[in-house]
Amino acid sequence: MEYKNNIYMNNFLKTAGVIALLLVVYSLLQGLFVGVAMAGYMIYDIINGSLSPSVFSNVEALIESPVIKAHEIDAMAVGIFLSAAAMLLFIHVTKLFRLRKSLFTSMAVRPLLLSTALVFTVIPTFNVLVQWLPLEDLLENEFDGLTHTVMGAFTISVLAPLLEEVMFRGAIQGYMMRRMRSPWAAIIAAALVFGIFHMNPVQVVYATLLGVVFGWIYYRTGSLMSVIVGHVLNNAIATIMMLLLGPTDEKELLNEYMPSEAVLASEIFTFVFFGALSVYLAVKLHRSLPAVPVPWHESCETGRDLSLDNTGC
Repeated sequence: MEYKNNIYMNNFLKTAGVIALLLVVYSLLQGLFVGVAMAGYMIYDIINGSLSPSVFSNVEALIESPVIKAHEIDAMAVGIFLSAAAMLLFIHVTKLFRLRKSLFTSMAVRPLLLSTALVFTVIPTFNVLVQWLPLEDLLENEFDGLTHTVMGAFTISVLAPLLEEVMFRGAIQGYMMRRMRSPWAAIIAAALVFGIFHMNPVQVVYATLLGVVFGWIYYRTGSLMSVIVGHVLNNAIATIMMLLLGPTDEKELLNEYMPSEAVLASEIFTFVFFGALSVYLAVKLHRSLPAVPVPWHESCETGRDLSLDNTGC
Protein backbone atom coordinates (compact mmCIF):
# COMPACT_ATOMS: atom_id res chain seq x y z
CA MET A 1 0.00 0.00 0.00
CA GLU A 2 2.80 2.42 0.88
CA TYR A 3 4.50 1.59 -2.43
CA LYS A 4 1.32 2.41 -4.35
CA ASN A 5 0.86 5.64 -2.41
CA ASN A 6 4.42 6.67 -3.26
CA ILE A 7 3.74 5.98 -6.94
CA TYR A 8 0.53 8.01 -6.85
CA MET A 9 2.34 10.91 -5.19
CA ASN A 10 5.22 10.68 -7.64
CA ASN A 11 2.82 10.72 -10.60
CA PHE A 12 0.90 13.64 -9.09
CA LEU A 13 4.06 15.71 -8.56
CA LYS A 14 5.34 14.96 -12.06
CA THR A 15 2.01 15.90 -13.61
CA ALA A 16 1.75 19.12 -11.58
CA GLY A 17 5.32 19.96 -12.55
CA VAL A 18 4.65 19.49 -16.27
CA ILE A 19 1.49 21.62 -16.10
CA ALA A 20 3.27 24.37 -14.14
CA LEU A 21 6.22 24.31 -16.57
CA LEU A 22 4.00 24.71 -19.62
CA LEU A 23 1.89 27.52 -18.14
CA VAL A 24 4.87 29.44 -16.75
CA VAL A 25 6.89 29.15 -19.96
CA TYR A 26 3.93 30.27 -22.07
CA SER A 27 3.21 33.22 -19.78
CA LEU A 28 6.87 34.28 -19.88
CA LEU A 29 7.03 33.95 -23.67
CA GLN A 30 3.84 35.96 -24.07
CA GLY A 31 5.10 38.72 -21.78
CA LEU A 32 8.48 38.74 -23.51
CA PHE A 33 7.15 38.97 -27.06
CA VAL A 34 4.46 41.53 -26.22
CA GLY A 35 7.17 43.64 -24.55
CA VAL A 36 9.52 43.27 -27.51
CA ALA A 37 6.74 44.19 -29.95
CA MET A 38 5.83 47.28 -27.90
CA ALA A 39 9.50 48.28 -27.72
CA GLY A 40 9.71 47.96 -31.49
CA TYR A 41 6.70 50.24 -31.96
CA MET A 42 8.18 52.80 -29.54
CA ILE A 43 11.53 52.84 -31.38
CA TYR A 44 9.67 53.35 -34.65
CA ASP A 45 7.68 56.24 -33.15
CA ILE A 46 10.84 57.88 -31.81
CA ILE A 47 12.53 57.62 -35.22
CA ASN A 48 9.59 59.17 -37.07
CA GLY A 49 9.23 61.88 -34.41
CA SER A 50 5.76 60.98 -33.11
CA LEU A 51 7.15 60.07 -29.67
CA SER A 52 9.61 62.20 -27.71
CA PRO A 53 12.42 60.40 -25.81
CA SER A 54 11.74 62.72 -22.86
CA VAL A 55 8.50 60.84 -22.15
CA PHE A 56 10.56 57.93 -20.77
CA SER A 57 11.49 60.04 -17.74
CA ASN A 58 7.88 59.84 -16.55
CA VAL A 59 6.53 56.27 -16.44
CA GLU A 60 2.95 57.39 -15.83
CA ALA A 61 3.04 59.77 -18.79
CA LEU A 62 4.55 57.01 -20.93
CA ILE A 63 1.77 54.57 -20.04
CA GLU A 64 -0.95 57.16 -20.67
CA SER A 65 0.62 58.45 -23.90
CA PRO A 66 -1.91 58.30 -26.80
CA VAL A 67 0.89 57.14 -29.10
CA ILE A 68 1.62 54.15 -26.84
CA LYS A 69 -2.05 53.31 -26.36
CA ALA A 70 -2.52 53.31 -30.13
CA HIS A 71 -0.08 50.39 -30.39
CA GLU A 72 -1.30 48.29 -27.42
CA ILE A 73 -3.60 46.03 -29.44
CA ASP A 74 -1.09 45.65 -32.30
CA ALA A 75 1.71 44.76 -29.86
CA MET A 76 -0.57 42.28 -28.11
CA ALA A 77 -1.49 40.64 -31.43
CA VAL A 78 2.16 40.33 -32.50
CA GLY A 79 3.21 39.09 -29.06
CA ILE A 80 0.49 36.44 -28.84
CA PHE A 81 1.25 35.26 -32.38
CA LEU A 82 5.00 34.91 -31.74
CA SER A 83 4.58 33.36 -28.27
CA ALA A 84 2.12 30.79 -29.63
CA ALA A 85 4.54 29.80 -32.39
CA ALA A 86 7.45 29.65 -29.91
CA MET A 87 5.39 27.56 -27.49
CA LEU A 88 4.57 25.01 -30.18
CA LEU A 89 8.29 24.70 -30.87
CA PHE A 90 9.05 24.39 -27.14
CA ILE A 91 6.52 21.57 -26.68
CA HIS A 92 7.91 19.71 -29.68
CA VAL A 93 11.59 20.15 -28.74
CA THR A 94 11.03 19.08 -25.11
CA LYS A 95 9.13 16.01 -26.43
CA LEU A 96 6.17 16.72 -24.16
CA PHE A 97 4.18 16.16 -27.33
CA ARG A 98 5.49 15.00 -30.67
CA LEU A 99 3.87 16.81 -33.59
CA ARG A 100 3.51 13.54 -35.43
CA LYS A 101 1.76 13.65 -38.79
CA SER A 102 -0.41 10.65 -37.90
CA LEU A 103 -2.10 12.53 -35.06
CA PHE A 104 -3.42 15.08 -37.52
CA THR A 105 -4.28 12.90 -40.51
CA SER A 106 -5.08 9.37 -39.29
CA MET A 107 -8.82 9.88 -38.86
CA ALA A 108 -11.69 8.57 -40.96
CA VAL A 109 -14.00 11.09 -42.60
CA ARG A 110 -17.16 10.01 -40.74
CA PRO A 111 -15.76 10.45 -37.19
CA LEU A 112 -14.21 13.77 -38.26
CA LEU A 113 -17.56 15.04 -39.54
CA LEU A 114 -19.44 13.74 -36.48
CA SER A 115 -16.97 15.29 -34.03
CA THR A 116 -17.06 18.62 -35.90
CA ALA A 117 -20.87 18.56 -35.86
CA LEU A 118 -20.79 17.74 -32.14
CA VAL A 119 -18.65 20.80 -31.43
CA PHE A 120 -20.97 22.92 -33.59
CA THR A 121 -23.98 21.84 -31.47
CA VAL A 122 -22.36 22.19 -28.03
CA ILE A 123 -21.31 25.80 -28.79
CA PRO A 124 -24.87 27.24 -28.60
CA THR A 125 -25.72 24.88 -25.72
CA PHE A 126 -22.82 26.11 -23.59
CA ASN A 127 -23.34 29.72 -24.70
CA VAL A 128 -26.88 29.72 -23.33
CA LEU A 129 -25.76 27.99 -20.12
CA VAL A 130 -23.03 30.60 -19.54
CA GLN A 131 -25.50 33.43 -20.20
CA TRP A 132 -27.71 32.09 -17.41
CA LEU A 133 -24.84 32.33 -14.93
CA PRO A 134 -23.87 35.65 -13.29
CA LEU A 135 -20.40 35.72 -14.83
CA GLU A 136 -18.43 38.79 -15.85
CA ASP A 137 -16.45 39.11 -19.09
CA LEU A 138 -13.29 40.98 -18.08
CA LEU A 139 -11.51 40.73 -21.44
CA GLU A 140 -14.31 41.68 -23.84
CA ASN A 141 -12.72 44.97 -24.97
CA GLU A 142 -9.29 43.38 -25.49
CA PHE A 143 -10.86 40.56 -27.51
CA ASP A 144 -12.78 43.10 -29.59
CA GLY A 145 -9.56 45.00 -30.31
CA LEU A 146 -7.64 41.88 -31.31
CA THR A 147 -10.34 40.74 -33.74
CA HIS A 148 -9.98 44.03 -35.64
CA THR A 149 -6.34 43.34 -36.57
CA VAL A 150 -5.41 40.79 -39.23
CA MET A 151 -2.74 39.12 -37.08
CA GLY A 152 -4.98 39.19 -34.01
CA ALA A 153 -7.93 37.63 -35.83
CA PHE A 154 -5.69 34.95 -37.37
CA THR A 155 -4.07 34.16 -34.02
CA ILE A 156 -7.40 33.89 -32.20
CA SER A 157 -9.10 31.88 -34.93
CA VAL A 158 -6.30 29.55 -36.08
CA LEU A 159 -2.99 29.68 -34.22
CA ALA A 160 -4.40 29.82 -30.67
CA PRO A 161 -6.65 26.74 -31.21
CA LEU A 162 -3.69 24.84 -32.68
CA LEU A 163 -1.45 25.73 -29.74
CA GLU A 164 -4.08 25.15 -27.06
CA GLU A 165 -5.03 21.72 -28.39
CA VAL A 166 -1.40 20.64 -28.68
CA MET A 167 -0.69 21.99 -25.19
CA PHE A 168 -3.83 21.09 -23.24
CA ARG A 169 -5.01 17.97 -25.03
CA GLY A 170 -1.81 16.65 -26.62
CA ALA A 171 0.73 17.47 -23.90
CA ILE A 172 -1.22 17.88 -20.63
CA GLN A 173 -4.11 15.45 -21.15
CA GLY A 174 -1.84 12.99 -22.94
CA TYR A 175 0.62 13.15 -20.05
CA MET A 176 -2.18 12.62 -17.52
CA MET A 177 -3.58 9.72 -19.54
CA ARG A 178 -0.27 7.94 -19.16
CA ARG A 179 -0.27 8.39 -15.38
CA MET A 180 -3.88 8.24 -14.24
CA ARG A 181 -5.96 5.10 -13.90
CA SER A 182 -9.16 6.86 -14.99
CA PRO A 183 -9.34 8.45 -18.46
CA TRP A 184 -12.18 10.69 -17.26
CA ALA A 185 -10.03 11.99 -14.41
CA ALA A 186 -7.41 13.07 -16.96
CA ILE A 187 -10.03 14.58 -19.28
CA ILE A 188 -11.70 16.62 -16.52
CA ALA A 189 -8.42 17.69 -14.91
CA ALA A 190 -7.00 18.89 -18.24
CA ALA A 191 -10.29 20.70 -19.00
CA LEU A 192 -10.14 22.48 -15.62
CA VAL A 193 -6.58 23.61 -16.28
CA PHE A 194 -7.69 24.76 -19.74
CA GLY A 195 -10.57 26.76 -18.27
CA ILE A 196 -8.61 28.35 -15.43
CA PHE A 197 -5.81 29.26 -17.86
CA HIS A 198 -8.15 31.76 -19.58
CA MET A 199 -8.37 33.76 -16.30
CA ASN A 200 -11.72 35.31 -17.26
CA PRO A 201 -14.85 34.28 -15.28
CA VAL A 202 -17.11 33.70 -18.27
CA GLN A 203 -14.36 31.91 -20.21
CA VAL A 204 -13.34 29.72 -17.27
CA VAL A 205 -16.74 28.00 -17.23
CA TYR A 206 -17.22 27.92 -21.01
CA ALA A 207 -13.66 26.73 -21.76
CA THR A 208 -13.86 24.04 -19.07
CA LEU A 209 -17.09 22.62 -20.51
CA LEU A 210 -15.72 22.78 -24.05
CA GLY A 211 -12.46 21.25 -22.80
CA VAL A 212 -14.35 18.21 -21.51
CA VAL A 213 -15.92 17.70 -24.95
CA PHE A 214 -12.59 18.19 -26.73
CA GLY A 215 -10.88 15.88 -24.25
CA TRP A 216 -13.43 13.12 -24.76
CA ILE A 217 -13.21 13.40 -28.55
CA TYR A 218 -9.42 13.27 -28.34
CA TYR A 219 -9.55 10.26 -26.02
CA ARG A 220 -11.93 8.34 -28.27
CA THR A 221 -10.29 9.20 -31.60
CA GLY A 222 -6.62 9.57 -30.62
CA SER A 223 -6.38 12.38 -33.18
CA LEU A 224 -5.93 16.10 -32.69
CA MET A 225 -7.42 16.84 -36.10
CA SER A 226 -11.03 16.77 -34.94
CA VAL A 227 -10.49 18.89 -31.81
CA ILE A 228 -8.38 21.45 -33.69
CA VAL A 229 -11.08 21.77 -36.36
CA GLY A 230 -13.71 22.11 -33.63
CA HIS A 231 -11.67 24.66 -31.69
CA VAL A 232 -11.01 26.71 -34.85
CA LEU A 233 -14.74 26.61 -35.56
CA ASN A 234 -15.56 27.86 -32.06
CA ASN A 235 -13.02 30.71 -32.13
CA ALA A 236 -13.86 31.70 -35.70
CA ILE A 237 -17.56 32.02 -34.82
CA ALA A 238 -16.67 34.13 -31.77
CA THR A 239 -14.41 36.35 -33.91
CA ILE A 240 -17.06 36.84 -36.59
CA MET A 241 -19.72 37.65 -33.98
CA MET A 242 -17.40 40.19 -32.36
CA LEU A 243 -16.67 41.82 -35.73
CA LEU A 244 -20.39 42.00 -36.56
CA LEU A 245 -21.81 42.99 -33.18
CA GLY A 246 -18.85 44.39 -31.24
CA PRO A 247 -18.62 44.05 -27.44
CA THR A 248 -22.41 43.82 -27.06
CA ASP A 249 -24.26 41.45 -24.74
CA GLU A 250 -26.33 39.09 -26.91
CA LYS A 251 -29.20 39.01 -24.43
CA GLU A 252 -29.36 42.81 -24.25
CA LEU A 253 -29.39 42.95 -28.05
CA LEU A 254 -32.28 40.47 -28.25
CA ASN A 255 -34.21 42.32 -25.54
CA GLU A 256 -34.25 45.41 -27.77
CA TYR A 257 -36.32 43.56 -30.38
CA MET A 258 -38.14 40.86 -28.39
CA PRO A 259 -40.06 40.66 -25.09
CA SER A 260 -38.05 39.16 -22.23
CA GLU A 261 -40.40 36.14 -22.14
CA ALA A 262 -39.71 35.43 -25.82
CA VAL A 263 -35.94 35.74 -25.23
CA LEU A 264 -36.13 33.26 -22.34
CA ALA A 265 -38.25 30.86 -24.41
CA SER A 266 -35.74 31.02 -27.28
CA GLU A 267 -32.87 30.35 -24.87
CA ILE A 268 -34.64 27.33 -23.36
CA PHE A 269 -35.43 25.99 -26.84
CA THR A 270 -31.80 26.49 -27.96
CA PHE A 271 -30.44 24.79 -24.85
CA VAL A 272 -32.81 21.79 -25.05
CA PHE A 273 -32.67 21.34 -28.84
CA PHE A 274 -28.92 21.68 -29.30
CA GLY A 275 -28.23 19.85 -26.03
CA ALA A 276 -30.28 16.86 -27.18
CA LEU A 277 -28.64 17.01 -30.61
CA SER A 278 -25.21 17.05 -28.93
CA VAL A 279 -26.05 13.90 -26.97
CA TYR A 280 -27.28 12.21 -30.15
CA LEU A 281 -24.12 13.11 -32.07
CA ALA A 282 -21.90 12.01 -29.16
CA VAL A 283 -23.60 8.60 -29.16
CA LYS A 284 -23.24 8.33 -32.95
CA LEU A 285 -19.56 9.27 -32.72
CA HIS A 286 -18.97 6.78 -29.91
CA ARG A 287 -20.57 3.97 -31.91
CA SER A 288 -18.63 4.86 -35.07
CA LEU A 289 -15.32 4.22 -33.30
CA PRO A 290 -13.73 1.00 -31.97
CA ALA A 291 -15.13 -0.21 -28.64
CA VAL A 292 -11.67 0.18 -27.10
CA PRO A 293 -10.12 3.65 -27.65
CA VAL A 294 -6.95 3.84 -29.70
CA PRO A 295 -4.04 2.86 -27.44
CA TRP A 296 -1.41 5.50 -28.20
CA HIS A 297 -2.33 7.80 -25.31
CA GLU A 298 -2.55 4.87 -22.90
CA SER A 299 1.06 3.84 -23.41
CA CYS A 300 4.51 5.11 -24.27
CA GLU A 301 5.82 5.31 -27.79
CA THR A 302 7.36 1.88 -27.24
CA GLY A 303 3.89 0.47 -26.60
CA ARG A 304 4.47 -0.37 -22.93
CA ASP A 305 1.36 -0.34 -20.74
CA LEU A 306 1.50 2.16 -17.90
CA SER A 307 0.09 0.71 -14.73
CA LEU A 308 0.88 1.23 -11.07
CA ASP A 309 3.86 -1.03 -11.49
CA ASN A 310 5.17 0.68 -14.59
CA THR A 311 5.27 4.45 -14.31
CA GLY A 312 8.04 5.55 -16.58
CA CYS A 313 7.55 7.16 -19.94
